[in-house]
Amino acid sequence: MLILATFVNAEEIKQRFGEEYPIAVTINGVKMPLSRETRFSRSYDSKESKMVTMISRFMDGSASLTLAELERDWPTMAGHERLDYCHSCGWLHEQTDFPDMLRFVMKRGGQEEWSAIASSIAARLPQEEAFDFLAGVLQTAELSPASNIGQAIGLTKHPDAQNTLRSHLQSVWARESLWDDDKFLNWVAYDATTCIAHLLDLGASPRDFQEQVGKLSQHACSGNRDSCRNFLSKHYSWLR
Repeated sequence: MLILATFVNAEEIKQRFGEEYPIAVTINGVKMPLSRETRFSRSYDSKESKMVTMISRFMDGSASLTLAELERDWPTMAGHERLDYCHSCGWLHEQTDFPDMLRFVMKRGGQEEWSAIASSIAARLPQEEAFDFLAGVLQTAELSPASNIGQAIGLTKHPDAQNTLRSHLQSVWARESLWDDDKFLNWVAYDATTCIAHLLDLGASPRDFQEQVGKLSQHACSGNRDSCRNFLSKHYSWLR
């Protein structure tokens, strides 16, 4: 028997996003009007505060999907629609067919889709199955950032998670583009930073990465210096 997801009720939504939802949301005191609505999500932005947020329509029940519908619709969905579903589908986690919906995307999707559902894979599939898939994706990943995959590997708490992330960090650290400047963010350096953060969350010693963190904290790109401080200052007081 298929059990559908449980949605956030209207009162909870008002408490979280304000009385004007879904026309607008208020987050941390900033009001953001609706800028875009798709089959699976709504996007809001504030040009004044330069804030943007995306909210899954699965959360409030204004969108729904089952495994059978996903299998039917996937072949005709454009790439951006598939990715929109993957970013939004976490709110289906209580649906009994959700694990098989994840497995479907694992078979039919690509690296962008896998990155979007990585945390759900770690949380909703058996540990060994989740780890084997995610570790395989990380090993063959051609895209940066791979931070979502690394984070999900950590979330599996698999006995080999730490060794897998250490190997990934070594690989990222060897890339020549690691130290390139960028107007926004060097994604290879961002991968290195977040991989260290995931390792520390798994219990690795901060001493193991002292030298690498020091170099990342002086990266040519200001965005990477900021991300290093944001992710790692709780482990390295000298970053504050």
